[in-house]
Amino acid sequence: METEAETFTATPIEPPRPQFEEPRFTGVRVEIVMDSYRVNGELFAPGVPRRLVDLMNSNDLAYFVMNTGSLDDPFNPDVAPKSFDLIQLDRGGILFAMPRGEVHPPDPFEVVRKKRVPSTIVLPGFEITGNLHLMPDADPKLVPIISDHHFVPLTDVAVVADKGRPQVWSESLLIVNMTRAVFYGTRRDAAFS
Repeated sequence: METEAETFTATPIEPPRPQFEEPRFTGVRVEIVMDSYRVNGELFAPGVPRRLVDLMNSNDLAYFVMNTGSLDDPFNPDVAPKSFDLIQLDRGGILFAMPRGEVHPPDPFEVVRKKRVPSTIVLPGFEITGNLHLMPDADPKLVPIISDHHFVPLTDVAVVADKGRPQVWSESLLIVNMTRAVFYGTRRDAAFS
């Protein structure tokens, strides 16, 4: 005769899983231009998915991390790019960045109506012309744009690089490190020449 203890088999109980698990990091494919080099890779930051400009403006990050990426000189095509398994970038060394791949849309609850201001920003070796987005009532004369220590997005951008031979290219979105900006100007007309 079997006893009750012999016929009972315990089934392990799994702890309940949260309904929505938060990601541990945000990964954004990006191209970053520095004074003499360019870095391509996936930029990582802790937390929920964010737009590239929000990720770059994280005050808690003194440097940025890429798990893999490459380093090259965009103005010297004869030199082969170098690949790395881990990259750390000093945020102060970045001139500007461009998303490459999926772009996280803004949270609809965080979207604020803004006006487009045709603008030109000069960084060492680069002139960037595009639309800066300001609050509707903001007067560019009174907003301290050049002294802003943030990364600022511009849309519909033309980039002119003068590194021995001028090069021009277009970007739909470009994030500028305003700590590196040496000039900011606006134009009344929306057409750039």
